Amino acid sequence: MPTVYPIAWEPIAVTGRYRNLQRRDVALWERWIVAHGEAFEAVAYDVAVGGVEPIGEDLTPQDIAGWRYSTAQKIDVCLRDEAGIWCIEVKPAGHLSSIGAAIAYPKLLERDEPDLVIAGGGFITDYIPPAIAWLVEQLQLRAWQV
Repeated sequence: MPTVYPIAWEPIAVTGRYRNLQRRDVALWERWIVAHGEAFEAVAYDVAVGGVEPIGEDLTPQDIAGWRYSTAQKIDVCLRDEAGIWCIEVKPAGHLSSIGAAIAYPKLLERDEPDLVIAGGGFITDYIPPAIAWLVEQLQLRAWQV
């Protein structure tokens, strides 16, 4: 089953408009763009993976997509570089939930879009506790503290 909506790639730029990022996430994301954005080719926001597909004869394709979107996991940011696609969570204070997202999002995207080259997962945050930094290294994830 493909992503709920097609992945919409765009140039990485500070625009102030990032569909799915919470207000507290925007400042982190924009600092990351300034510091690291040039290392990547493109970005896609709010990539919805998984989700429940309802069953019913009277459902339109729009109804099905809406239901899938509302029950899907939303990847904050997908980044594309020469290695493939990176699935990235953006949130203040990187904790265990950031690790979970960095592990799960690439797997879900790989399941929904098996033809894509998935490079891995990671997160962007303003603080990485030592234990989380150790897990990032052990699990070979990417983490940026900005």
